[in-house]
Amino acid sequence: MNIKNIGIIFFITSIFFWYTMVYSSFYKNIDVVYSGASGKNIYLGSPILSKTIVVFESKEDISSYSIHSLCHTKTEFLYTLASKSFFSLQIDDKNCKNEYFYLKDTQGNILSNTRFRLYLISDFDLYNKMSDYTDTLLSQASETLLTQKQKLKLFASIDERHPNFEYVQKWRVYDETLYQNEKIKEILDKRKSKYVIPIVGKKLPDGKNISKFPNGGRPYRAHYTNAIHEGWDIDAPNGSEVIAIDDGIIVKIVKNFTFSDLNKIKKWESLTQEDKLKNLDILRGNQVWIKTMKWDVIFYAHLSDVSDDLLVWQKINRGQYIGRTGITGVPDEDYKDYHLHFELKKNPYSKAKAGKNTELDYMWWDWYFKWKKVEYILEHQYNIFER
Repeated sequence: MNIKNIGIIFFITSIFFWYTMVYSSFYKNIDVVYSGASGKNIYLGSPILSKTIVVFESKEDISSYSIHSLCHTKTEFLYTLASKSFFSLQIDDKNCKNEYFYLKDTQGNILSNTRFRLYLISDFDLYNKMSDYTDTLLSQASETLLTQKQKLKLFASIDERHPNFEYVQKWRVYDETLYQNEKIKEILDKRKSKYVIPIVGKKLPDGKNISKFPNGGRPYRAHYTNAIHEGWDIDAPNGSEVIAIDDGIIVKIVKNFTFSDLNKIKKWESLTQEDKLKNLDILRGNQVWIKTMKWDVIFYAHLSDVSDDLLVWQKINRGQYIGRTGITGVPDEDYKDYHLHFELKKNPYSKAKAGKNTELDYMWWDWYFKWKKVEYILEHQYNIFER
């Protein structure tokens, strides 16, 4: 047999193979159709609400099938009622971002027309959005949820195997209202307390050096920043432990900053305000940004070290270790004035931007005590910080 004939046979065999695979998959897709889920919103931080019941319609037995996802999931067949098969789907991956799922047969074939979407909501998503709401809006949202909870109270004891699927869906909504209201209460409760000082055993500046306060002048960098000190400097030995001033979520981390990173600073004459903000951000060196429960954002700067336990989108607790003081970002290799520089940015509250603010948005926010004199800051700074 010559090479040409072998090629023809291989070509025909390939076509037959792929035709069989596609036709088989297509044929199965005719018989299995996605019908619905008990809950479309999956709360990844909840042991209960990270699970939902998924229903498929099929004339054949699909009890041995499973649900496919790019994230780690568990599937359990529950029961069949008429032509509908009910599966329990548990999403174990708290960082899952893939929202599309499929039914998969026992041979591992994915049934393409069974694709369905679930909306994956992490605790970060909830905190990020809710922390942009004022106390009034959060209280109003809580009242709405409590009203809804009262209407659904009859479904509180429904089991996931209840034969009336509409009841199961209402039970799901009831549990969602409880979970959302828990988060709102947590935020409102945390807002009643003051911030702790970010270095244990230290106090805020005492006024002897006004350059360590918000609004202190920085004329030596006027050609590439706004030449204003936007936060506080707390003097502390190199390597002093830095902690979270409040419960919140981490929105940015910079680590492994090197002195050569300062070369990224732009210094031409026609700089925009955005350019200057980005230059200032480079000067912060190793840094961590936390969006607090009080809807502010704090920038910790010049850190020599950032904890390996921290991740962006992670919830962080008041007093939790963040890193250590240093001088990263300072454009003087011989600098010895070790301190923690931190800025507290005041959320301007924009309902349209709730949960959607970017890093640049945070940099644009006004800092606490903007344009206030040191005397005023000294009198009022402990209204927001514990002594």
